[in-house]
Amino acid sequence: MELNKIELKKISHDFNIVSSRIMRAKFDNYNLVLRKFLAFIDENEIIHTYVMSGDISGFDALSEYQQVTGSRGKLFFDFGPTSKEETYQIYAILKHISDNDLDVSWGMMFQYAGVGNKRNEVIKEFNDRVVLVLIQSIEGYLTKIGYEMGMDEKMYWNVSGGQVNVASDNATINATQNNGIQLDELDRIVKAIMDNVPSVNKEDAETIVDSVSMIKDELLKPEPKRTIISNGIKLLAPMISIVNGIPTLTTNIQNLIDFASQFLRKI
Repeated sequence: MELNKIELKKISHDFNIVSSRIMRAKFDNYNLVLRKFLAFIDENEIIHTYVMSGDISGFDALSEYQQVTGSRGKLFFDFGPTSKEETYQIYAILKHISDNDLDVSWGMMFQYAGVGNKRNEVIKEFNDRVVLVLIQSIEGYLTKIGYEMGMDEKMYWNVSGGQVNVASDNATINATQNNGIQLDELDRIVKAIMDNVPSVNKEDAETIVDSVSMIKDELLKPEPKRTIISNGIKLLAPMISIVNGIPTLTTNIQNLIDFASQFLRKI
Protein backbone atom coordinates (compact mmCIF):
# COMPACT_ATOMS: atom_id res chain seq x y z
CA MET A 1 0.00 0.00 0.00
CA GLU A 2 1.40 3.39 -1.03
CA LEU A 3 0.13 6.35 0.95
CA ASN A 4 0.36 9.98 -0.13
CA LYS A 5 -0.67 13.09 1.76
CA ILE A 6 -4.18 13.30 0.34
CA GLU A 7 -4.90 9.67 1.25
CA LEU A 8 -3.47 10.25 4.72
CA LYS A 9 -5.77 13.24 5.21
CA LYS A 10 -8.76 11.16 4.14
CA ILE A 11 -7.88 8.36 6.56
CA SER A 12 -7.36 10.85 9.40
CA HIS A 13 -10.69 12.53 8.62
CA ASP A 14 -12.60 9.24 8.54
CA PHE A 15 -10.88 8.04 11.71
CA ASN A 16 -11.94 11.24 13.49
CA ILE A 17 -15.54 10.53 12.51
CA VAL A 18 -15.62 6.94 13.81
CA SER A 19 -13.69 7.97 16.93
CA SER A 20 -16.16 10.73 17.69
CA ARG A 21 -19.02 8.30 17.28
CA ILE A 22 -17.63 5.69 19.69
CA MET A 23 -16.86 8.40 22.26
CA ARG A 24 -20.49 9.57 22.12
CA ALA A 25 -22.09 6.11 22.01
CA LYS A 26 -24.75 5.15 24.58
CA PHE A 27 -25.04 1.83 26.39
CA ASP A 28 -27.92 0.52 24.26
CA ASN A 29 -26.00 0.68 20.95
CA TYR A 30 -22.43 0.68 22.24
CA ASN A 31 -21.42 -2.70 20.80
CA LEU A 32 -22.82 -1.86 17.38
CA VAL A 33 -20.76 1.34 17.24
CA LEU A 34 -17.75 -0.50 18.69
CA ARG A 35 -17.88 -3.08 15.89
CA LYS A 36 -17.81 -0.32 13.29
CA PHE A 37 -14.93 1.41 15.08
CA LEU A 38 -12.87 -1.79 15.18
CA ALA A 39 -13.77 -2.63 11.58
CA PHE A 40 -12.34 0.72 10.49
CA ILE A 41 -9.07 -0.07 12.26
CA ASP A 42 -8.92 -3.57 10.78
CA GLU A 43 -9.68 -2.40 7.24
CA ASN A 44 -7.09 0.40 7.16
CA GLU A 45 -3.69 -1.18 6.70
CA ILE A 46 -1.66 1.80 7.91
CA ILE A 47 -3.58 1.90 11.22
CA HIS A 48 -3.92 -1.85 11.71
CA THR A 49 -0.19 -2.39 11.12
CA TYR A 50 0.63 0.18 13.77
CA VAL A 51 -1.82 -1.25 16.32
CA MET A 52 -0.59 -4.82 15.82
CA SER A 53 3.06 -3.77 16.21
CA GLY A 54 2.44 -3.76 19.97
CA ASP A 55 1.54 -7.46 20.04
CA ILE A 56 4.86 -8.49 21.55
CA SER A 57 4.07 -9.65 25.09
CA GLY A 58 1.61 -12.52 24.75
CA PHE A 59 -1.22 -10.41 26.17
CA ASP A 60 -4.30 -12.51 27.05
CA ALA A 61 -7.37 -10.29 26.62
CA LEU A 62 -9.80 -12.90 27.94
CA SER A 63 -7.85 -13.47 31.15
CA GLU A 64 -7.24 -9.74 31.68
CA TYR A 65 -10.90 -8.86 31.19
CA GLN A 66 -12.10 -11.60 33.53
CA GLN A 67 -9.62 -10.63 36.26
CA VAL A 68 -10.60 -6.96 36.17
CA THR A 69 -14.37 -7.43 35.96
CA GLY A 70 -14.28 -10.22 38.54
CA SER A 71 -12.45 -8.08 41.11
CA ARG A 72 -15.54 -5.89 41.67
CA GLY A 73 -13.58 -2.67 41.64
CA LYS A 74 -10.33 -3.85 43.24
CA LEU A 75 -8.42 -4.15 39.95
CA PHE A 76 -8.18 -1.83 36.97
CA PHE A 77 -6.66 -2.30 33.56
CA ASP A 78 -2.92 -1.67 33.69
CA PHE A 79 -1.81 -1.56 30.07
CA GLY A 80 1.75 -1.26 28.88
CA PRO A 81 4.55 -0.91 29.73
CA THR A 82 5.33 0.73 26.37
CA SER A 83 3.01 2.96 24.36
CA LYS A 84 2.87 0.43 21.53
CA GLU A 85 1.98 -2.42 23.89
CA GLU A 86 -0.66 -0.25 25.57
CA THR A 87 -2.19 0.54 22.18
CA TYR A 88 -2.41 -3.11 21.17
CA GLN A 89 -3.70 -4.27 24.56
CA ILE A 90 -6.57 -1.78 24.58
CA TYR A 91 -7.43 -2.83 21.04
CA ALA A 92 -7.37 -6.50 22.14
CA ILE A 93 -9.70 -5.80 25.07
CA LEU A 94 -12.13 -3.98 22.79
CA LYS A 95 -12.00 -6.86 20.31
CA HIS A 96 -12.76 -9.30 23.14
CA ILE A 97 -15.74 -7.18 24.20
CA SER A 98 -17.02 -6.88 20.64
CA ASP A 99 -16.46 -10.49 19.59
CA ASN A 100 -18.28 -11.78 22.67
CA ASP A 101 -20.96 -9.07 22.72
CA LEU A 102 -20.17 -8.17 26.33
CA ASP A 103 -22.05 -5.41 28.14
CA VAL A 104 -19.49 -2.81 29.21
CA SER A 105 -22.06 -0.79 31.14
CA TRP A 106 -22.53 -3.73 33.55
CA GLY A 107 -19.13 -5.40 33.36
CA MET A 108 -17.22 -2.17 34.09
CA MET A 109 -19.63 -0.68 36.63
CA PHE A 110 -17.37 -1.30 39.63
CA GLN A 111 -14.24 -0.08 37.84
CA TYR A 112 -15.59 2.99 36.07
CA ALA A 113 -18.11 5.51 37.47
CA GLY A 114 -19.01 3.30 40.43
CA VAL A 115 -22.09 1.44 41.64
CA GLY A 116 -25.22 3.54 41.57
CA ASN A 117 -24.25 5.52 38.50
CA LYS A 118 -26.26 5.26 35.34
CA ARG A 119 -25.12 2.87 32.62
CA ASN A 120 -24.32 5.68 30.21
CA GLU A 121 -22.03 7.22 32.83
CA VAL A 122 -20.12 3.95 33.06
CA ILE A 123 -19.75 3.93 29.28
CA LYS A 124 -18.51 7.52 29.28
CA GLU A 125 -15.97 6.85 32.00
CA PHE A 126 -14.72 3.70 30.26
CA ASN A 127 -14.37 5.61 27.01
CA ASP A 128 -12.53 8.50 28.67
CA ARG A 129 -10.07 6.29 30.53
CA VAL A 130 -9.56 3.42 28.08
CA VAL A 131 -10.86 3.97 24.55
CA LEU A 132 -9.56 7.54 24.33
CA VAL A 133 -6.01 6.32 25.00
CA LEU A 134 -6.20 4.10 21.90
CA ILE A 135 -7.70 6.91 19.81
CA GLN A 136 -5.01 9.40 20.85
CA SER A 137 -2.26 6.88 20.15
CA ILE A 138 -3.51 6.29 16.60
CA GLU A 139 -4.07 10.01 16.01
CA GLY A 140 -0.52 10.70 17.20
CA TYR A 141 0.86 8.08 14.82
CA LEU A 142 -1.01 9.51 11.83
CA THR A 143 0.14 13.01 12.77
CA LYS A 144 3.74 11.81 12.92
CA ILE A 145 3.46 10.37 9.41
CA GLY A 146 2.07 13.71 8.24
CA TYR A 147 5.00 15.56 9.78
CA GLU A 148 7.48 13.27 8.09
CA MET A 149 5.73 13.67 4.75
CA GLY A 150 5.91 17.42 5.24
CA MET A 151 9.69 17.24 5.54
CA ASP A 152 9.85 16.08 1.93
CA GLU A 153 6.92 16.85 -0.37
CA LYS A 154 7.97 13.90 -2.57
CA MET A 155 7.57 11.34 0.17
CA TYR A 156 5.38 8.24 0.11
CA TRP A 157 4.64 5.68 2.80
CA ASN A 158 4.67 2.06 1.75
CA VAL A 159 2.95 -0.60 3.87
CA SER A 160 3.81 -4.18 3.00
CA GLY A 161 3.98 -7.45 4.88
CA GLY A 162 3.27 -5.92 8.26
CA GLN A 163 6.05 -3.33 7.96
CA VAL A 164 5.86 0.38 7.23
CA ASN A 165 8.64 1.81 5.09
CA VAL A 166 9.23 5.28 3.73
CA ALA A 167 10.77 6.21 0.42
CA SER A 168 11.26 9.43 -1.52
CA ASP A 169 9.75 9.97 -4.94
CA ASN A 170 12.97 9.12 -6.76
CA ALA A 171 13.48 5.91 -4.76
CA THR A 172 12.15 2.56 -5.87
CA ILE A 173 8.73 1.56 -4.55
CA ASN A 174 7.55 -1.73 -5.99
CA ALA A 175 4.67 -1.29 -8.44
CA THR A 176 4.34 -4.54 -10.33
CA GLN A 177 0.71 -4.19 -11.43
CA ASN A 178 0.24 -4.65 -15.15
CA ASN A 179 -2.58 -2.41 -16.32
CA GLY A 180 -1.00 -1.11 -19.52
CA ILE A 181 0.69 1.92 -17.98
CA GLN A 182 4.03 2.94 -19.52
CA LEU A 183 5.93 3.19 -16.25
CA ASP A 184 9.09 4.74 -17.68
CA GLU A 185 7.16 7.57 -19.32
CA LEU A 186 5.08 8.17 -16.20
CA ASP A 187 8.18 8.25 -13.99
CA ARG A 188 9.93 10.64 -16.36
CA ILE A 189 7.03 13.10 -16.33
CA VAL A 190 6.56 12.92 -12.57
CA LYS A 191 10.28 13.39 -11.92
CA ALA A 192 10.36 16.45 -14.19
CA ILE A 193 7.47 17.96 -12.23
CA MET A 194 8.96 17.20 -8.83
CA ASP A 195 12.36 18.56 -9.80
CA ASN A 196 10.79 21.95 -10.56
CA VAL A 197 8.24 22.16 -7.76
CA PRO A 198 10.68 23.92 -5.36
CA SER A 199 10.42 26.97 -7.65
CA VAL A 200 6.75 27.41 -6.70
CA ASN A 201 5.35 28.95 -3.52
CA LYS A 202 4.62 26.49 -0.73
CA GLU A 203 0.81 26.40 -1.02
CA ASP A 204 0.78 25.86 -4.79
CA ALA A 205 3.65 23.38 -4.52
CA GLU A 206 1.65 21.31 -2.04
CA THR A 207 -1.35 21.29 -4.38
CA ILE A 208 0.83 20.16 -7.27
CA VAL A 209 2.57 17.43 -5.29
CA ASP A 210 -0.68 16.11 -3.81
CA SER A 211 -2.43 16.11 -7.20
CA VAL A 212 0.48 14.43 -8.97
CA SER A 213 0.70 11.83 -6.21
CA MET A 214 -3.03 11.13 -6.43
CA ILE A 215 -2.85 10.60 -10.19
CA LYS A 216 0.33 8.53 -10.15
CA ASP A 217 -0.74 6.30 -7.27
CA GLU A 218 -4.06 5.53 -8.91
CA LEU A 219 -2.51 4.87 -12.34
CA LEU A 220 -0.20 2.29 -10.74
CA LYS A 221 -3.06 0.27 -9.28
CA PRO A 222 -4.23 -2.95 -11.01
CA GLU A 223 -7.73 -1.47 -11.38
CA PRO A 224 -7.47 2.34 -11.33
CA LYS A 225 -10.62 4.29 -10.51
CA ARG A 226 -11.72 6.86 -13.07
CA THR A 227 -13.14 9.22 -10.45
CA ILE A 228 -9.87 9.48 -8.50
CA ILE A 229 -7.79 10.11 -11.63
CA SER A 230 -10.34 12.68 -12.85
CA ASN A 231 -10.31 14.45 -9.49
CA GLY A 232 -6.52 14.59 -9.60
CA ILE A 233 -6.63 16.13 -13.08
CA LYS A 234 -9.20 18.73 -11.94
CA LEU A 235 -6.94 19.74 -9.05
CA LEU A 236 -3.84 19.88 -11.23
CA ALA A 237 -5.19 21.65 -14.31
CA PRO A 238 -5.49 25.16 -12.74
CA MET A 239 -1.81 24.98 -11.79
CA ILE A 240 -0.79 25.33 -15.45
CA SER A 241 -1.74 29.01 -15.52
CA ILE A 242 -0.27 29.61 -12.07
CA VAL A 243 3.20 28.26 -12.99
CA ASN A 244 3.33 29.49 -16.59
CA GLY A 245 6.54 31.35 -15.80
CA ILE A 246 8.31 28.01 -15.34
CA PRO A 247 8.22 26.41 -18.82
CA THR A 248 9.54 22.97 -17.86
CA LEU A 249 7.04 22.64 -15.02
CA THR A 250 4.15 23.91 -17.16
CA THR A 251 4.99 21.51 -19.98
CA ASN A 252 5.24 18.46 -17.74
CA ILE A 253 2.07 19.21 -15.81
CA GLN A 254 0.31 19.31 -19.17
CA ASN A 255 2.12 16.10 -20.17
CA LEU A 256 0.85 14.33 -17.04
CA ILE A 257 -2.70 15.55 -17.65
CA ASP A 258 -2.50 14.30 -21.25
CA PHE A 259 -0.97 11.00 -20.12
CA ALA A 260 -3.72 10.41 -17.54
CA SER A 261 -6.47 11.54 -19.93
CA GLN A 262 -5.29 9.10 -22.60
CA PHE A 263 -5.43 6.29 -20.06
CA LEU A 264 -8.97 7.29 -19.04
CA ARG A 265 -10.10 6.93 -22.63
CA LYS A 266 -8.93 3.31 -22.60
CA ILE A 267 -10.91 2.22 -19.54
